[in-house]
Amino acid sequence: MPRELFDRLVEELEPCRRVLAEAEREKRKGLNRRGYNPGFGFLDHRHRVLAAVLNRRNTVTLTLTARLLGRDRNTLSYHAHRTMPLLAFAAAPDITAALTQPRRTHPPRTIDALQDVIADYESNIKSGSS
Repeated sequence: MPRELFDRLVEELEPCRRVLAEAEREKRKGLNRRGYNPGFGFLDHRHRVLAAVLNRRNTVTLTLTARLLGRDRNTLSYHAHRTMPLLAFAAAPDITAALTQPRRTHPPRTIDALQDVIADYESNIKSGSS
């Protein structure tokens, strides 16, 4: 998915995220906050969408994504799975097509494996067999 397409996806989903966040705040309003601990760190909207897209397309494992972003795997998994339903609100046909591409059967699990995939992809582009 090209960066411009991803940026448009993040912009399209921002209003949906705000509505859901406000609904969540309203739901918790008036509840006894004593001992409340969501247990997961903060992740900005752009990284939530990135984690959800990578997870949906099975591009890399969430463990590797967490390492690359310098985050905890559980935090990334929590936010990716909460953001996944937002991807259904992507309205542009080109974004929808990019999200429905076939999933990878065996995503890279290490940085070395990811570098190998990138190198293979770049060599296919240079040779024109893409």
